[in-house]
Amino acid sequence: MIQGVLEGLPTERRIGDLIHDFAPMQKATDMPGLWAGLARAVLGAVKADACLVSLASEDRKVVRDVAASVVPPARLNALAEEYVLEDFPTTKQVIEGAGAVQISVNDGHADFAERSFLREMGFARVMLCGLDTEDGRIGTIEAYRLGDRAFRQDDPHHVEVLSAFAANTYSRILLASKLESHYMKTIEALTSALEARDPYTQAHTSRIRELSTGLAIALQVPEDVLQSVRLGSILHDVGKIGISDSILLKQGPLSDEEWEEMRQHPLIGERMLRNVDFLAPARPVVRHHHERWDGQGYPDRLRGERIPLAARIVAVCDAYDAMTSDRPYRSAMSIEDACDELIRCAGVQHDPMCTSLLVDIVNKVGEDDLEGRFVRYSV
Repeated sequence: MIQGVLEGLPTERRIGDLIHDFAPMQKATDMPGLWAGLARAVLGAVKADACLVSLASEDRKVVRDVAASVVPPARLNALAEEYVLEDFPTTKQVIEGAGAVQISVNDGHADFAERSFLREMGFARVMLCGLDTEDGRIGTIEAYRLGDRAFRQDDPHHVEVLSAFAANTYSRILLASKLESHYMKTIEALTSALEARDPYTQAHTSRIRELSTGLAIALQVPEDVLQSVRLGSILHDVGKIGISDSILLKQGPLSDEEWEEMRQHPLIGERMLRNVDFLAPARPVVRHHHERWDGQGYPDRLRGERIPLAARIVAVCDAYDAMTSDRPYRSAMSIEDACDELIRCAGVQHDPMCTSLLVDIVNKVGEDDLEGRFVRYSV
């Protein structure tokens, strides 16, 4: 597929010059990451200020935002929105197979819904192109400009080339996702064995993974940090396997000696993962999820941004889940009280940026299916 597209390119956009455009997609580890990489590639290739990739539902009645890339001060939505295609005639035409279409906010004859969206988001022009794979047209690629400057005649072809590369990468990502899913299930089986020692922490790992991954995507972290969060959130407490039940399950306060042993679990966990290459991204989270923003945590007393971002993300989600879950020594706190406590500890125990966004998420978005609720951004 891609070779035929490349053969029709102008000389200045041959393979050598497109390598930089392809790079964001080559780094992707899942489908949203691939579409985010495509958005970033299109952004640069057609000199846009923002790019949005949306996928159509199977019945082709709705499109849903999945990925984006922007150059500030341009902005797009953080939450994944759904749009009924009947309300956006031009988008519907593109989904059904039409060629690229440009719409100016100043063109009174253009699609009213599209012009309303442009005004709402502060853009002056959009170019809508189809997103094609071997399964046919599955969505749209929308390139936006803040100024009402027309896109070049060959820009749709550049988007076509990048889409073709994404389509070729599609199968690799699907295979990688399946393999990762198998790895994840194995890892989760190991952590469930740990949770089985303490009935009060069962399902803790899956909740932490959901919260942490959602927060990381909302923060628009790079792909490597997101992978660290995914693996680290599952394995952050794996070192507790090396802690005795008399300490781990104790219902009263721990003695100084017992606390000293408990504080070894990040180091134990990191040692357990040291020779497993696939789990290397999890190690910073496993070692540092008990560090504090003020430097009074353990094991290395790291302070502020010296703590790996993935560990800061998992730490605040871990604290929230601990407060909102029943424990042998206390009942679960309400969401409101837990959020108040997080805010109180922001800038002392937890990263203030991570804390503020997590509180916003649980209050405004909820805690379910967070990974799918946010647009994936390429940074």
